[in-house]
Amino acid sequence: MSDQEVIKPISGLKTGLLRLAAGLDRISWAVLFVMMVMTMVDVLLRKFTNMTIIGCGEMTEMMMAIVVFCSLAQCQVEDGHIKIDLIMGRCSPKVQVLTDTLTQSLSFILFCLVAFSTFRHGIEIREWQEVSIDLAIPIYPFVFIAAFGSALLALILLTKTISCLSEVLALWTRSGLES
Repeated sequence: MSDQEVIKPISGLKTGLLRLAAGLDRISWAVLFVMMVMTMVDVLLRKFTNMTIIGCGEMTEMMMAIVVFCSLAQCQVEDGHIKIDLIMGRCSPKVQVLTDTLTQSLSFILFCLVAFSTFRHGIEIREWQEVSIDLAIPIYPFVFIAAFGSALLALILLTKTISCLSEVLALWTRSGLES
């Protein structure tokens, strides 16, 4: 099997993951917009008519789960998560790449565990038939969304870890050739 035969499916998988992350991010934008409008309407109704939207707080909580977990992967794709460059900016490129590789791989392991335990928790909540207090909305779909978002983030972290590992190999190969 040639290198091209191995790289082509991996490249296609990465492209699919990137598209999925971007699509879920767009969904989170729409849900965030709906959440803002609903909250604004609820506040205005309360202020001017002394009425409220029943279950607005519950719906906001559930929509927030969608917003957060559907946008995590795209944030990682865009390198939008916090990095501490104050110290790392002074390190050599080798140390920076090694640190990035370690960080990406540990984050991958962490989010695999988060996705797995969240999925298990979603199964338990579904079996218990847990629902919200005011509107009796089943909670388990939102827990599964959190598990799916965490799993997608883990896969994006895996692709970043593989990219970092290839950089590490390239740096080591170059430094071996230079000496």
